[in-house]
Amino acid sequence: MGDLIFFGVVLLLLVFFCFIAFSRRGKNMFLIGVLSLAPVGAALACADPPKTAFRDIVSAAPNVFVFQVTSASYIREPLGGAAYTEYIVAHIRVVDSLRGDGASFKRIRYSFRNCGSIRMSVGQVYLAATSQSGPELHPWGTDVALLDLTRDHYHEDLKRSPAVDVVKSIIRGEPVPDDFPRDDLVSPLEVYPTPPPPSQR
Repeated sequence: MGDLIFFGVVLLLLVFFCFIAFSRRGKNMFLIGVLSLAPVGAALACADPPKTAFRDIVSAAPNVFVFQVTSASYIREPLGGAAYTEYIVAHIRVVDSLRGDGASFKRIRYSFRNCGSIRMSVGQVYLAATSQSGPELHPWGTDVALLDLTRDHYHEDLKRSPAVDVVKSIIRGEPVPDDFPRDDLVSPLEVYPTPPPPSQR
């Protein structure tokens, strides 16, 4: 729905600027108008909902578990008229419940574009820390955080990987290491990565 509003506003602005282009101040006003379209997307784009970093939630989260995405389905849900919402519902298999009732989770529902989006792949293994209850996990908010174990080389038979070993130590009461989690545990989930801060010269 946000996309429809955005394109509607852009269309109205284009009509307005074309009208200006043929007025007395023509070329200058048209150029200013076209350039002003650049920030319109940012102004109309929705903001991501609040979320919590994994390191901030893992110590106290009642449910901490490793899971694998086994299948995923695209859902397009009409909202009336031309409006609709779209999301993914994926089935998951809990590989290891580190704390709480991880086995109660059977599905994960997430957005793959627009606000609150994440990137997940069928067959990949993830680590969740959450205060949500199963059977469906909603992976964006202040009550959940995920890590992607793709590059952590999770060993299913041993139920171990470097990140999982750190989380087990945190669950035992040890402090969260300053460098945890590594960026390669978080960045694969990001559809729109946070840009790096500007370089200072």
